[in-house]
Amino acid sequence: MAQDAVTVSGQVRNKRWLWLLILPWIAVVWVPFYNKIEPVLWGFPFFYWYQLLWVLISAVITAVVYRKTKPIHDAPKLNPGSPR
Repeated sequence: MAQDAVTVSGQVRNKRWLWLLILPWIAVVWVPFYNKIEPVLWGFPFFYWYQLLWVLISAVITAVVYRKTKPIHDAPKLNPGSPR
């Protein structure tokens, strides 16, 4: 149960999704892999557009991890006669 978090509603959220966050780190820290000029994309050397691509990929991965690990809260219940 160490990887799981119990939410307010009693549902279990899996924390294993957090391991995806290490992918962008590995891709950008390993500089010898992308320390080259070719292939050129729209006039930009590989070194630059590879890093920019990982900025976009990292945003998508972060959004996915956030959606999969955020707590699920129950919708507030309205009482009869209460304002909406």
